[in-house]
Amino acid sequence: MTTLMNHVPSQISQILAIRDKFVEISKQSDEKLTAMIEAAKDFRSGMEPLKKEVDQLQTRVKNLQYCIEGLSHVQNFYKTGREVEQTIIQGPSVSLTNYLKAMDRIKDSLVYFDQNNTEHLEYTRLSTLLSNGLKSLHKYFDDILSQSFTPMPPDLLYTLAEKEDAISLGGTRINDTSAVPLECDSISEVYVSNVQEISTWLRKASSSVTSATVASAGEERRSHHHLARLFRMEVVDSASTEGYQLPPSLAQYCEFRKDLMRVTLVKLREYQKSLEKNAQSARGRPGSASSQLNISTAGKRRGLKAVGIVWDANSRRGVANDMRDVGDLDSEHYATSLSAFLVLIERERLLLDRLKLAVNSHESHFAYGLICRSSLSDLMTEGGSYVRLMGRVIGRGEFYMLVSLLTIMRRFIDLSPTFVETFKIVGTLSQPMTDLVNRFRTQIKATLDAFLQQLQPGTGSSQVPPDATVHELASNVLLFLEKLIDYELMVGMALTWEEARITPEATFPYLVTVNSKPKMARSAFGQYIFRVITSLVANIDKKAEVYSDDLSRIVFQMNNLRYILTDLKRTGLQSILNEYDNSAVDKFTRILNESKQVYTRAYVLDLFSDPFFLIFFIRSILPAPFNGVEKLQSRNRQKGQKLTSFLRPCSISDAICLTVPSKESGSSGTGGGVLRRFLVGAHPIHLAKARASLLSNSSLSDEVMGSQASLTTLSSAKMDSKERSQVKEIWNGINQGLASLLKQHSQLSIPDKELREDLRECLSRELVTLYQAFYDRSLQTPFTSRREKYIKLSPSEFQARLNQMFLPPAAQIAQSRS
Repeated sequence: MTTLMNHVPSQISQILAIRDKFVEISKQSDEKLTAMIEAAKDFRSGMEPLKKEVDQLQTRVKNLQYCIEGLSHVQNFYKTGREVEQTIIQGPSVSLTNYLKAMDRIKDSLVYFDQNNTEHLEYTRLSTLLSNGLKSLHKYFDDILSQSFTPMPPDLLYTLAEKEDAISLGGTRINDTSAVPLECDSISEVYVSNVQEISTWLRKASSSVTSATVASAGEERRSHHHLARLFRMEVVDSASTEGYQLPPSLAQYCEFRKDLMRVTLVKLREYQKSLEKNAQSARGRPGSASSQLNISTAGKRRGLKAVGIVWDANSRRGVANDMRDVGDLDSEHYATSLSAFLVLIERERLLLDRLKLAVNSHESHFAYGLICRSSLSDLMTEGGSYVRLMGRVIGRGEFYMLVSLLTIMRRFIDLSPTFVETFKIVGTLSQPMTDLVNRFRTQIKATLDAFLQQLQPGTGSSQVPPDATVHELASNVLLFLEKLIDYELMVGMALTWEEARITPEATFPYLVTVNSKPKMARSAFGQYIFRVITSLVANIDKKAEVYSDDLSRIVFQMNNLRYILTDLKRTGLQSILNEYDNSAVDKFTRILNESKQVYTRAYVLDLFSDPFFLIFFIRSILPAPFNGVEKLQSRNRQKGQKLTSFLRPCSISDAICLTVPSKESGSSGTGGGVLRRFLVGAHPIHLAKARASLLSNSSLSDEVMGSQASLTTLSSAKMDSKERSQVKEIWNGINQGLASLLKQHSQLSIPDKELREDLRECLSRELVTLYQAFYDRSLQTPFTSRREKYIKLSPSEFQARLNQMFLPPAAQIAQSRS
């Protein structure tokens, strides 16, 4: 411890000595460092001028480099023409990539000359090269399109458009529509790449030129206009630009596809014509199956066309003077074109999506509109022709041509869902197609109304068939209604459109719902049938007034009414009519049955209306015995009134009036009074009521005859000469009346077998009963000793004569000869 303490002072002394030395060295270092700093400051101040000179030198070097590069670039502009001329001459087909690079050099060089020296000879050379290069590029683009796309084979397009109805030229049905290739799948990748590369270059080049032109001013803008014109663009101020300008490549593509679509639809028409021509040729070959050629139903596409489908030269006579160079207008071909048009639009959408030539949906919509423009215009023009022609032929009564409009309207309804979806892609189609559909719908309604109007009583020709058979008007009306059966949805839609209050914008959405509402359309069609038949019956009743005799009138009315009822049932119109009013047919049937009774009692009047015939049976009717001439004369003054009372209604002034004058009134009829007037009111339903009140439920023979017991009582009465003469006169009247009726009836025709049988049974029930009773009464009465002179026919022979009236004309002639 002591030793350690002894060393401490010495160590402290050493530490102090070291400290003093460090302080001394620090002072020396500060002095040297300060001197060095001062020296550095002096160096820096001396180097500043040198640094500025170096910076200036570097700037000059850079400027010199820029100048050298610019001169080299300018030299390249002046050399561009010589270097790329051969590439331009060879065209883009050799190497599209090198060709587009050469075009870029030409474009850049022209921009330089546009800005600096447009008077130089190289500028003209480059302009020519660019112009020729663009023409070659567009031609190559068009060649690629032509090589890649051709019109769709018409049989394939027909398959897609018609599906189940499609048949090939060989006559076999085409069912496999899934095998039809799509253009977007068949085009090669090389062609797709080349089209996209050309389109991209043209879009960028045009965009750069347009931007440079719009951004420039004055003389510089005018020079850029020249360059823009070379790219086939009209560059104007953005404020004055109207419409939407598609890029050149897309516009060229749309023009090509527009023409291709039009050619495709034309070839489809030619294919359909050749298809029908082959079917007609097959019809003329022996052994051809007739079932394959049955085209009576509108809408089938084989053999001959149903009437009204085609507007041929005969249908257009006198109404198409303003339609020059127009061939036959086939509504089925037009309907197929509508379907094919939508098929082609969908394929255009798929193809444009594959090629990616449009950069956005806005360009795509304009492209679709441009592609469809020509075909749409053709469809609109032809559709308008159908409407105009239909409006013009109404005046000459060719209503059957309405089938052409209904055929097309049916296709519009079937395609309405596709149209709705297509309008979302091609909005420009909506307005013209909506207008066309409404024109068709309006014309259909106007034609149906005009047809109904020309059936009103008193309209049309007053000519009637001499044999009182079915009038041509009735057969034409039923034939027209039968044609409409296949189009009941379209007819119902047209008739209920105004009631539904459909706005133009909702036209196609409403058409989509038409197929789901068949009951409403069927009921509307049924109401139209009822109105047509009602007007037809009233028209027929009015035409019946032309006949001078009442027998012809009533036979004419029954023939037509029976034909109407039979045809309604045969054609299926009755089931449609029942949708509107299931009692309508019963009403018309009741009218026919009442007409049969009027017909029967008219015969009774012709044969048994002699007043002396009444006297013979009055004893069986009166409660007191018949005595004295005065009472006989009193009855003579009322001759015919008893029987007439069975036929004359008491209080009907506007429906039916039957008058049976006696022989003293100057009647020209034979065999007693005849029917002189038969007037029918305006409405057949009123006619039914009038006839119902007219006819009695009991048999006329029962009313007149009384009881057989009363006749037996009269048989023992003695007759004076005057009474015997009267009985002879009655028999003469019956014989003459029967002969007259047979002769008159032989000039009439009742073609319907069932109607003939009904009338024969009615006459047998009424006339034979009366004849039998009077025959028996006469045999019991001693009015002559030579009964065969007056009673020429037995009841069975009388029945045979009546039956003869209802034999067909040929049978009547054969029977008369035998």
